[in-house]
Amino acid sequence: MLKIVTLICALAGLLTSISLETWLRSKIVRNETSAEAYAEIKRRNSEFWSIQYTPLLLILALITALLFVFVGKFNAAVFLCGAALCFVSVFAGTRTVITGSVASASLASADDIRNSLKTAYRSAAVMGLIITSLSLVGLGIMFFFLKTSRLIELAASFALGASVVSLFTGLSGTAFSGAYALSVKSDDFTDYTGMYIGSGADNVETYILSACSAALLSGVAVDTSGIMSTFTATSAARFPLIVLASGIAASVIGIMIYRGYVVKKPSAGLTAGNVVAAVIVIGVSFYFSNRVLQSYIYSICVGAGILAALISGEASKAYSADGSIFRRHLPDVKSTGIAQSMIYRLSIGMISVIIPAVFTTAAMILAYKFASFYGIALAAVGINSMAAINSAVRGFSVNTASASEIASLSDPEAENPNPADVLLTASARSDSVGKAYSGVTTYVTLVAMYTALSVVANNPAINLLSTPVFTGITTGAVFVFVCAGLIIRSIRLTSQVLRSRLGEPNDPEKRISSLRGLVPLVVLAFAVPVAVGFAGGVNGLIAFSCSASVTGMCLIFAFNNSGKYFDRMATETLGTIIKLMVAVTLVAAPLFMEFGGIF
Repeated sequence: MLKIVTLICALAGLLTSISLETWLRSKIVRNETSAEAYAEIKRRNSEFWSIQYTPLLLILALITALLFVFVGKFNAAVFLCGAALCFVSVFAGTRTVITGSVASASLASADDIRNSLKTAYRSAAVMGLIITSLSLVGLGIMFFFLKTSRLIELAASFALGASVVSLFTGLSGTAFSGAYALSVKSDDFTDYTGMYIGSGADNVETYILSACSAALLSGVAVDTSGIMSTFTATSAARFPLIVLASGIAASVIGIMIYRGYVVKKPSAGLTAGNVVAAVIVIGVSFYFSNRVLQSYIYSICVGAGILAALISGEASKAYSADGSIFRRHLPDVKSTGIAQSMIYRLSIGMISVIIPAVFTTAAMILAYKFASFYGIALAAVGINSMAAINSAVRGFSVNTASASEIASLSDPEAENPNPADVLLTASARSDSVGKAYSGVTTYVTLVAMYTALSVVANNPAINLLSTPVFTGITTGAVFVFVCAGLIIRSIRLTSQVLRSRLGEPNDPEKRISSLRGLVPLVVLAFAVPVAVGFAGGVNGLIAFSCSASVTGMCLIFAFNNSGKYFDRMATETLGTIIKLMVAVTLVAAPLFMEFGGIF
């Protein structure tokens, strides 16, 4: 039954995405401006992907060879499957970036604001539905056709493959968009193609990692279920799939609820779709929790994660939306200069960490009380089950921002309400919700991953004052800041390349060099966890993962609400790097269990 339900939900998501894509194409108002914008976005999209192929294939080939030699041939094969799944789903989902913002802008220029907003939202939903549906199919093949012991052995390698591709597409995508924001001319519009791709890649990675973490912790579910329970580790490993499947069906319903709303509150209605989808997922998990795992407590873990994300998303509006209580006294850039505004925004971002941190921690404590480490993994799965509709909210902010710039070029003298201003307001309001939700998703998934690491390592006792553990804690915290600095450097270098290419668009040397800022990040993301493992063994790896996750969580939430100068360093960039590093520790843990570490 679980196989059938999972397949039906995945197909429903794919069919809905195809129908929405067809609907979107019919919404483009054909004129000279829309034709030029469509051609330009299509060109930039092709340009972005042309940069990715060669370095990505080289990195995948190198890692596959290393896994084949040091870990096992099946691990290497599964690694490639995870990488292929992530790449295909993101690549397929980005087709809508070419139509979504142009269709929304052309409708706004025609004074059809309501349909413009609805189009922006549904075009973003296509990406979410495609990546979740394809990911669910790939996970289903693994989870339903491999024996549980084999699945647990290979799950980390599968997750690592998705993480590597997400790192490349997510980081380079964000750098690509950030660079265009720095290089764009006054008579052009900022390119948001890369940001849209980065968001999709981050969602795929987290989606897969949460399911794999739950599979790795399925034995814990059996051990802590009590003497009256008779379910097996296989059932515990497969239960998250039904939660993810219900999330796709629920997201379809939630997405269709949004119809586009009035000009004064252009982002109104997005919350309603999220709440409806959340209620459906919690209800379905309540039924199957008792049916599959013989207790309702596991559905409580799922619900705790979802509620923490919803509350954090709504609360973030107070910190990130202009005119809200915390931004009421935001300095005017024209009168005080940009430095005063940046400092004020950064202070707000730092303070905003407390709300998501408190609610997320409370959710994980509740999940742990009910189902130990497996409960934390279920909380992560619950949040990720909403990935399709969260991707719609996150993409809505990207599409409306891009559409606002295109609309302003089309009709810069438009009277109030100016369509470009309405779209920009909608973007700012929804952006805070989507980023907060993604940040919570990343953090809970990271916690599930490093708890899975401790279980894989047979729960070693950790002494905080021991040399391996203390070294791991310090390295993890410091390296997060190093990564943030390298991300900023990458955006700067990419902007320099794009600016120099305006007069030489076909220079292949400059095209390849646009990825040079990412090279240190890629190398260090693999080298640092391995070095920590050699130095401190498994205990050092666990301490490193825990420290990097907590420090990264604080920086992600702070950057998310610190304005456009900082938010590109958050979930789709910094979070992606940390998830990759923790995935590396999971794959490498068995080696360091035998080696033991230098210290």
